Amino acid sequence: METPQIVVLILNYNSWETTVAYVRQLKLQQGIQLYILVVDNCSTDNSYNALVQHLQNDEQVEIIQSAYNGGYAYGNNFGLKYLQEKLPDNTFIVISNNDISIDNPKLLQQLVNYYNQCNDIAFISPLMHMDGQPAPNAAWKIPGFSYDIGTVAGFNRAKANQAVYYDLPAQQKTMAVECLTGSLFMGKLETFRQLNYFDERTFLYEEERILGLKVKKAGLKNYLALQLKFSHEHSAVISKEMNHLAQLQHLFNSRIVFHQYHAKTNSILLTFLKIFYALYIFAKKVQLSCKKRK
Repeated sequence: METPQIVVLILNYNSWETTVAYVRQLKLQQGIQLYILVVDNCSTDNSYNALVQHLQNDEQVEIIQSAYNGGYAYGNNFGLKYLQEKLPDNTFIVISNNDISIDNPKLLQQLVNYYNQCNDIAFISPLMHMDGQPAPNAAWKIPGFSYDIGTVAGFNRAKANQAVYYDLPAQQKTMAVECLTGSLFMGKLETFRQLNYFDERTFLYEEERILGLKVKKAGLKNYLALQLKFSHEHSAVISKEMNHLAQLQHLFNSRIVFHQYHAKTNSILLTFLKIFYALYIFAKKVQLSCKKRK
């Protein structure tokens, strides 16, 4: 059997030490031809120079820098389009956060094996674990309009999440799902191109939902490899770089992008959603202003 060539695309922003540690961990992977592309998303902490200093002599690693910080979608697209100019369409690409942990030295090789056994496949991911347990948000169903209102309006958020999360069968090898976590998933370069990459109108959040809907519209499927795992803890980078209100604004913007350009939600509901989110942000600003005065 031919040894699979796999490119791991890592997006770095102001976290070069985490990225270097993760690259060293990835290099322990066996049974594959490994190439690592690190995209520094125009960091402000001299990350690019630090990455070059620590990794420039590694023939398996290449470091490039985006023109500006356009968020998750832009940064990954920057890397994907760079690879598109250099590699065959059937090259396996892994989109990966830098803050994950892999303890299986053959994880990527086994992920390719599972990929090759799935029909009409777009992307595949190992089962994400958090705090040593399978994460409920390792995969989920594409949420609808009511979810995007209910999870903000103070309704039962846990119940809303349960409605979109899957029950994960422990004994099954793979299962078809609609959305995969963006922390670590794999597909072929040609699939990213076929689906027109990530939507750069989003800066942060909901990229997986948009990609999941694109996959569904293309008649393809995403798969979760239930017998493979990786560990992920919520990144401190977002919290360090961005306050809660800014995170909410990005979340709401991405949801509007989803409904306006992908789900084709009707204009009345879309207008309601925009007004609802604008009022919610306004109320949060007033609340924060009042707290500062106390």
